[in-house]
Amino acid sequence: MRKTVALVLTASLSLVGIGFAQAANPKAGTKCPTANQKVTYSGKTFTCIKSGNKLIWNKGVYDSKNSQQPSNSGGKGSTSTPSSGGDELESLPIDPVAPLNVDLKGAGQGKGLTYVPFGFNTGPRGEGAVGSGSVNPQPVLYAPLGTAVLAIKTGTVVKVTKLWSNDYNIMIAAQNDQKNIWGVEHVIDVKVKEGDQVKAGQVIAKVGDFDERYTPGIGLVEFGLLINSSGPPTHICPFKKMAPSAKSRITAELTAIIAADKKRGYDSGPMEVIGCTALVSVEG
Repeated sequence: MRKTVALVLTASLSLVGIGFAQAANPKAGTKCPTANQKVTYSGKTFTCIKSGNKLIWNKGVYDSKNSQQPSNSGGKGSTSTPSSGGDELESLPIDPVAPLNVDLKGAGQGKGLTYVPFGFNTGPRGEGAVGSGSVNPQPVLYAPLGTAVLAIKTGTVVKVTKLWSNDYNIMIAAQNDQKNIWGVEHVIDVKVKEGDQVKAGQVIAKVGDFDERYTPGIGLVEFGLLINSSGPPTHICPFKKMAPSAKSRITAELTAIIAADKKRGYDSGPMEVIGCTALVSVEG
């Protein structure tokens, strides 16, 4: 009997040890024990998210105060090794857990959607809008005010612009790529400047209060891919190409956000690819 109890106790302690190790040393895509649990490890804060029927660690967010965060002070003479093609998305612009508990109660650009897809018909475009028609040229994610905004691409900050709405647009391009310009828009507390080198997932700003008059306590970030050419620049679906190392993670994160919207009764309809209801080019 003592031998049996000892064996059971040993096995139980082993399982506890495994669970503790999973929580103490999280790795993106591996199993985690409790939904929405956050663990800081190696300069990043990882969050346990639901992917399908499983709980997994997300990719983690760099702590902007931690010395292990990639440097953003390299200057224009610095070099970095691109981790993917210049036209491949590497990260969502916010921690994917941020929109999950947001209820817009039918308000906002997508009439209740916390994720408004590229190509979605948002109705007439309002003040400050660039381009024509009612097709959404940039995906939108809603999140609580002050939520950390992340670089969606590894590369160089090519432009930081103050917008009519008194917030900012940050543009990033991969090394030696002047055609594909990645942007995050309507952000505040910008932490980078033109010429800085950034890594996908690095904190570069915060979610501002754009549209907050309709969604109290909640702001938004617009993001997307702008194709620079001799003619008018055009926006295309930023999810059409994703970095191979990030595709399954981004797909799982966005799927969870879309599922949460549907559970609240808001559906953006069928999509050509995850994140985009149409594969069109939108000028402006």
